[in-house]
Amino acid sequence: MHILTKIFIVLVTLLAIFMVPLVVVSAKNQEHWKSEAMASSQSNRLVSNQLQGERQNHQAAVAGHEQELQDYSQRLSQLQSSISECDKRRLDLESQLLTANLTLTEHGATSRTMVKSLQTNSELNKVLVDDLQKLRSRAITAERQKIELDDALRERDSQLQVALAARRKLEEELKDLRDQQASALNKISEYVARFGALGDQGMSLDEGIAPDRNLESTVLDVSRGDDRILVEIDAGSRDGVQAGWILTIGDAGTFIGKLRIIDVDINRSTGILSLEHAERGTVQIGHRAYALMGQD
Repeated sequence: MHILTKIFIVLVTLLAIFMVPLVVVSAKNQEHWKSEAMASSQSNRLVSNQLQGERQNHQAAVAGHEQELQDYSQRLSQLQSSISECDKRRLDLESQLLTANLTLTEHGATSRTMVKSLQTNSELNKVLVDDLQKLRSRAITAERQKIELDDALRERDSQLQVALAARRKLEEELKDLRDQQASALNKISEYVARFGALGDQGMSLDEGIAPDRNLESTVLDVSRGDDRILVEIDAGSRDGVQAGWILTIGDAGTFIGKLRIIDVDINRSTGILSLEHAERGTVQIGHRAYALMGQD
């Protein structure tokens, strides 16, 4: 009995010696993954800040274009009001011209009745002709102003069309940005479904090996012990599965955990499950196991 006690003490001592390097390695791995997680979180915050800045710049540009559109609309209204005033002035000038023509007719009748007063008739005709020329000159000036205003109106209308086209282009760019955001979110969801959350700590090649092919299988059985969880899948050596492979367990797009293969049969394999969490759900029969070539 004394000899057995010594042997037991020696075994306990050796076990303690071998556990020290394992504890050191585990501590280093925890520090490494913690630094990786902090770097990833900082990068995500930087990208989020940049995206927020781009959104604010885009919103400011859209607001600026809308303000320009309002300014153009106001200027268009002013031009239309000016055109209305010019039309009114033209009508007044035409009325004055008609009045002048009537006056000229009246003066002609008067001149016929005043044959004896040739000098007076000549002066009156000269005055009437001068008035008529002035009225015609004013009518021509009004018509020229109307043409200029029409040209200005067409130019403003063209500028308005350009502004509207720029606004439509900005709306299309905004829609494209929203589509790109939705596509990125979908890709992130697919990544989380296959590999887990971006901050999760996965297994390393020191604990397993990366698969040499892509493979998808189904969970056949789950055995839970005090210190580990064993999962059996319906893929084996005939499918290329090897001991040490690292697979991902998922359920309808939700990451469940990582599976390290420890035993391989012809058409079945058994592995140890890790990273299982109650918030995501526990592994069940029928869940899917994914092997991705070159990724653990």
